[in-house]
Amino acid sequence: MPLNIQINSLLFSFAFGIVFSLFLDLNHKIIYSSKKLIKLIGTTLVVFLSVLIYFILLLKINNATFHPYELIMIVVGFIIENIIKNKIKKHLKPPKNKSRKQIV
Repeated sequence: MPLNIQINSLLFSFAFGIVFSLFLDLNHKIIYSSKKLIKLIGTTLVVFLSVLIYFILLLKINNATFHPYELIMIVVGFIIENIIKNKIKKHLKPPKNKSRKQIV
């Protein structure tokens, strides 16, 4: 496989790892719904659509040739998105006021 196709596949897999992490955040909200049918359908749709989108786009990029390093890039993208999300949450939280004085 030519180098430019490999690089495109790696970049796409990395970006998909980020998008997949966002899909799982959405799925996390669906899972904690009170109805079991909504949980089952929601989780099935999120996973099915994620896999379908990945392989359709991979088909366009490199004729759906899957290599193990693409899986590694998906995991790396997933981890990077979680790190960025946690840093953003940390900076958006209001600081705790530790120097609160009690007036007597």
